[in-house]
Amino acid sequence: MLHLRILSAIVGIPLILGLVYLGDFYYAFFVLLLVNLGMYEYTAMLKSRGYHLPDFVGYAGVSLFIAAICWAPFVQQEPIYPVVITVIIALSLLVLIFFEKTDFVESALIFWGIIYLGGLCGCLILLRRLPEGMIFTYLLFAGIWLNDTLAYFIGSKWGRRRLAPSISPRKSLEGSLAGIIGTVLLIFLAVSTLAERIGLSPWEGLLLGLVIAVFGQLGDLVESAMKRKFEIKDAGKLIPGHGGVLDRFDSILFAAPVVYYFVQLLAQP
Repeated sequence: MLHLRILSAIVGIPLILGLVYLGDFYYAFFVLLLVNLGMYEYTAMLKSRGYHLPDFVGYAGVSLFIAAICWAPFVQQEPIYPVVITVIIALSLLVLIFFEKTDFVESALIFWGIIYLGGLCGCLILLRRLPEGMIFTYLLFAGIWLNDTLAYFIGSKWGRRRLAPSISPRKSLEGSLAGIIGTVLLIFLAVSTLAERIGLSPWEGLLLGLVIAVFGQLGDLVESAMKRKFEIKDAGKLIPGHGGVLDRFDSILFAAPVVYYFVQLLAQP
């Protein structure tokens, strides 16, 4: 299992970093692919518990979110609100069409998945679009990867106290603290080096590292809770050694929006 995780990282990390560097269409297409693969895994979870809504509404919903975010710079009106209205109306109509098989609980679960994937992951595009957005996106990914790596290895070796035993019995307090400390130090050192260029002070970099680590771990716990409720081990099998897209990018989903607004608030061009 460990060698598969390492092999996936050797292949996947340079690919993602390259797409971040290219930006524009290439990076947006990567995010679009990411949210649709995540929706495939999410709808598979729902179907495992007997839900019946057509899959295409989930794919269409997350794709509309990403398209609206990409389209926003070219129009004067904010396009996200119309997308939300369109998705709600479409889901309501589907409940009427499939009235004998489904209900509004299923509709609400699909809508949650669309916001969870399309809404949160769309902030990856917004972050990349900011001044020095490439650097901030690299900091986000590097912080999350270090956080996950330290939490996994330190927790496996020295973890004794369970962090959230009813949600994820294998996560430890020791691993969590190692991930937070390592991420905070990494981002602090990186921001200290790049402070003048990116408009953050070293102490704001310290706070940014804490934000990435804490919200990354929160996203991990949310996805673990989801799998616990659906009684599955992994969300998918796409990434060898890691599971599915949701298993690998769950931390990014929660950290990306917070980092985006953090940078918006504090970074001085």
